[in-house]
Amino acid sequence: MHADSISPPRFLGMSAPWAAALLIAVLTIFRLFFATWLPMLPDETYYFQWSRHLDASYFSKGPAVAYTIFAGTKLFGDTNLGVRFFAVMLSAGTAWQIFLLARRWYDETAALVAVLIAGVIPLYAVGAVLMTIDPLSAFFWVWAANLFSKAVRDDRMIDWLLTGFAVGSGFLGKYLNALELVAFLVFLLLAPARRRLLLRPGFWAMLAMTIFCIWPVLWWNQLHHWASATQLGDRGHVHDHFRFSPSTFLGFFGNQAVVISPLLFLALLFTAIVTFIAVWRRKISTENEGELLLLALFLSVFLFYAILALHLRCEPNWPAVSYLSLIVLLAGRWRKILASSAGRIFLSVAFCFGWLQTVALHDTNALHLPARMDPMSRTVGWSDIAARADQLRKQYGADVLIADGYKEASVLAFELPDRPFVYALRHDPPANQFDLWPTFPTTAPHRILWVTDDAPPTALQNQFDTITPLDRVEVWFRGMPLRAYRFYLCENRAVHGT
Repeated sequence: MHADSISPPRFLGMSAPWAAALLIAVLTIFRLFFATWLPMLPDETYYFQWSRHLDASYFSKGPAVAYTIFAGTKLFGDTNLGVRFFAVMLSAGTAWQIFLLARRWYDETAALVAVLIAGVIPLYAVGAVLMTIDPLSAFFWVWAANLFSKAVRDDRMIDWLLTGFAVGSGFLGKYLNALELVAFLVFLLLAPARRRLLLRPGFWAMLAMTIFCIWPVLWWNQLHHWASATQLGDRGHVHDHFRFSPSTFLGFFGNQAVVISPLLFLALLFTAIVTFIAVWRRKISTENEGELLLLALFLSVFLFYAILALHLRCEPNWPAVSYLSLIVLLAGRWRKILASSAGRIFLSVAFCFGWLQTVALHDTNALHLPARMDPMSRTVGWSDIAARADQLRKQYGADVLIADGYKEASVLAFELPDRPFVYALRHDPPANQFDLWPTFPTTAPHRILWVTDDAPPTALQNQFDTITPLDRVEVWFRGMPLRAYRFYLCENRAVHGT
């Protein structure tokens, strides 16, 4: 790990920082336009609903995504751009933080290579325009890694405090970011020259700042019977007997290969293995301690989900932040890789294939994928369903709308022109944020329009005197039926208690 000591390399007449900045700027402009074109995903509209009901925390996540969307919609309205604006900005910030992290531990050329690699990984390229918790998690993860790298070298209190702020802010977006503290602790324990920092005030100030930042989540959960902890435990099946599932374990690696791009995934894993062996065999010193830190950042997350995948299906995006430091490690070894003809060919093919895969995923029509494999299928048809719901509620004077699940309720609320609140069916115990909000009214004179895929409609039979079928809308995707929803008018004949 050495910095450029002679004249810095130039790319198209520009220095590496300017070349990286130009690349990031071009991608950001494209992503802002793409964000306005791509229909909203159900998860995004769910978080949009959170932004309309600001709170200290929420059922399954911290408050950062809600406040971020709130800020974006204040700038650009309740539009696609308003919801996604800061997702694109955060992704640009993440790319720049990757550049800084690679430059800190390697050199400017490696830093530019790292930005290029990150730009052709499908998971990051497509996820850069979606306002979920991942853009927040990724930005604060890499920023915290940069701040911690500076803190261990200079041991300044401000750097330790900022590191704690970044970790805590990341936690407010995605609870997974707490694992970054594990990576930092492992690094300090294994790096002899840095072990003394565990007894210094800065390390403990970092932890104190982290706790201070996550306090709203702890306070909210205490008021709501630790709903988030219960949800995470249920989702992780922590109370179930452990049963090894080879299919979920192998599926975890298969899904990662798809979303990262197969050849780049192999290159990244190979880099992790080579780095692990090198760190294991060599005595850790200030010359190679960066590799230890970058490897610890990767393993803290990747191993967590790999172990979880032994008995549980993991979503492909869950370990997204783990690869950010691994990209830096791969970029730091680019000279060694390109020194051999086989390495040059493999890395060139891997890069080109990742780029092609990324381009194709921005418009999947040419791929002719089945609906279950095409991520764009999740965006299809909601505007048509919302348009028909709008017609029916006006025609029959319905003043309350109900959908089966939180995703359907959120999408309809976003797609309807007046952005009304759409209720979702209740669960006991609570299963999503809608279960913590007020339930829908059932008494006359309210007239309820129910949008459901339930046939016959059983869920509300005991709550209304009459449930009248109105219409059915079927959504098709590339010539095949994708989903269908029915519309019912629900009424009670008289005001109860009069």
